[in-house]
Amino acid sequence: MPAARLIGLPASMFDGRLDVLPPLTDPQLAQVPARRGVFLLADESDRPILLTTAASIRARLRGRLEAPDADRRKRTADLREVTRRIHWKLAGSHFETDWQYLELARAIWPKGYTRMLSWKPAWFVHVDPAEPFPHFVRTREVLAAAGRYVGPFETARSADRFLEVLADGFDLCRDVQCLRRSPRGHRCAYGQMGRCLAPCDGTVSMDAYRRVVAGAAEFAAGRRLDHAGRLRERMRAAAAELAFERAAALKARLDRLSELDADACRHVAPAEEFRFLLLQRSGSRRKVSPFCVCRGTIEAGKALDWPLAGKQLRAVLRRMDRLASAPPGEADPAGPWRMGLVARLLFGSPDRAGVVLPWRGGLAPEAVAGAVEAAADALGLSRPAPPADGPN
Repeated sequence: MPAARLIGLPASMFDGRLDVLPPLTDPQLAQVPARRGVFLLADESDRPILLTTAASIRARLRGRLEAPDADRRKRTADLREVTRRIHWKLAGSHFETDWQYLELARAIWPKGYTRMLSWKPAWFVHVDPAEPFPHFVRTREVLAAAGRYVGPFETARSADRFLEVLADGFDLCRDVQCLRRSPRGHRCAYGQMGRCLAPCDGTVSMDAYRRVVAGAAEFAAGRRLDHAGRLRERMRAAAAELAFERAAALKARLDRLSELDADACRHVAPAEEFRFLLLQRSGSRRKVSPFCVCRGTIEAGKALDWPLAGKQLRAVLRRMDRLASAPPGEADPAGPWRMGLVARLLFGSPDRAGVVLPWRGGLAPEAVAGAVEAAADALGLSRPAPPADGPN
């Protein structure tokens, strides 16, 4: 990693610092919070040495800066000789810890921070129906080009499965090289079986094929009623004409497309609608931390008192509404990595998810309060003690 300096970075990036001369003594360690967060070791010139996360910063520092035994000396570097300053940033949840780590790593090592992250950008599916030869692909470079993006998907395999269902449901070309030979190509096996519209050999024009791809993109984005309704009408008409084989094929197509409603696709939506209100542990049993997510932007709000007060909650909802309604800014290279972090929360352990509320045109304060109430135990919140009985 290239050399970096902390000089010039805003002081607010860290919650505290301690000048040290290892080995750490117990009085020195007592000045470091025994809380979850991120810490940075720096040398006497404030050059970064190590940035890492910890469930307890104090305990992790004790392990890194105490004299190593012979076995551990083989596995980890002895940092005592060079560490002269410790910076730390507190966090209340696993999500906040990883987010703080991302933002600190990006600020300190702007050209190499992605190699330090333990996750990747989320998988999305992309298509631009206006391309000369439009085709669906999976990608991690979300919102990087014109066209439609839908996702996120938990794995590349689940994205590929989504693409297979679309191809079967709309008789799309499965070989982009074959598609690019249109209209002077040769019909592939799928075309010969009647499972491809065969734009490659001109059976359908590219303009007509683009319209089909545009319809498939709308379907993928969740606008499915019209297309499903047309298929049902065609199926009923075929049955009325006693064309049972055609009716069965249409029913099979409907059944295939219904797979996009499976649990694996539960979070799939247009990338422009990647908006969530997250409520996470705060480190206090009487507070909850809100995070506003809009595409590749994450904003942390002030911790909310528990039980949620109407004034505080409405302020968070206004902030979320402002972020969600703002026009997209310039592409941020860190945006896909933030979206990947949120996607990891969506698909990860429910014990760590906290409260994740999709933002689809806003949320009522009562809905947010109810969701937090239902997740109070998972958020580590202590319920208020019942009032003491008065005198008899």
